[in-house]
Amino acid sequence: MRNTVLILPPNDPEAVMILKLASALQIPVLVCDQPHGASLDHESDILKRVREGDWQRAAIVEMPGPKTEARLRRAGMEVVLIDHHNYGKLDRAHNAKTGKLLSSSLEQFHKLFRVTDDKLKRLGFDPVLVRGIGIMDRGFVWALREEGYSEKDVKRVLAYQKELMAVFVDPKEEARKDATAEKAWNGRKVWKGFTVISHQSKDGLRGRLSRIIAVEVKHPIPLILSEPKRGTVYVQESPHAPALIRHFGGFTFGMDRNWGYKNEGNKPRVMLMDVKKFLGQDKIILSL
Repeated sequence: MRNTVLILPPNDPEAVMILKLASALQIPVLVCDQPHGASLDHESDILKRVREGDWQRAAIVEMPGPKTEARLRRAGMEVVLIDHHNYGKLDRAHNAKTGKLLSSSLEQFHKLFRVTDDKLKRLGFDPVLVRGIGIMDRGFVWALREEGYSEKDVKRVLAYQKELMAVFVDPKEEARKDATAEKAWNGRKVWKGFTVISHQSKDGLRGRLSRIIAVEVKHPIPLILSEPKRGTVYVQESPHAPALIRHFGGFTFGMDRNWGYKNEGNKPRVMLMDVKKFLGQDKIILSL
């Protein structure tokens, strides 16, 4: 572990959990201050920071950056990628040799650093909660239930997610965003089997809406979420996530059941009507 440096952006509960475990395990960490969509290629000083540490291996968590990864390898570093997402044509969601879907990044971290339940307990962590965070990132509440988590433990994991992020958020802002999510949910519509939500807030409400669905609906539903002021559009709990990324680009997450796109820079614009037009094709609807 002393010869390995972990590189990650603590921008979601899973990443913060990995950061806390790395600290407890005394694994060196380079923290990158980037939001969702982080890329190692956007870290201008990362090569300098790695060289200064004189490490032999870099484990990079959900920060795709092929150019910088190549430069690290040319510098003699072993590069380990911890990820489970697709980014356009860059596939980090599947095993390159077998094609099988990869487990969550936290679960990969456990395997790489041999983190057992006994070790978690010795370090003062609750294995049910820690492993729950990784399962949630892989397949949300539905995966927790499939793994045998009771409703009581599901609620504990959801609460632990909030606890992990508490240091990064303002409670008043969180309450306001929760209220905005409720309002957006109450304005939902139904279209061809999809629940459709479009709201003009600049707040990212996808996670909050997913929580509302988990509590109120209690089972996965196909969802289209449009956030024009943020430039984002998502399709959740749909078998067509791989087809969407092939057609539009963007990224997938949650075991290839979820797709998202961020309108930014010179990328082609993808709006709600474009997604509905694609999903509304007869061959797509008939396969639902």
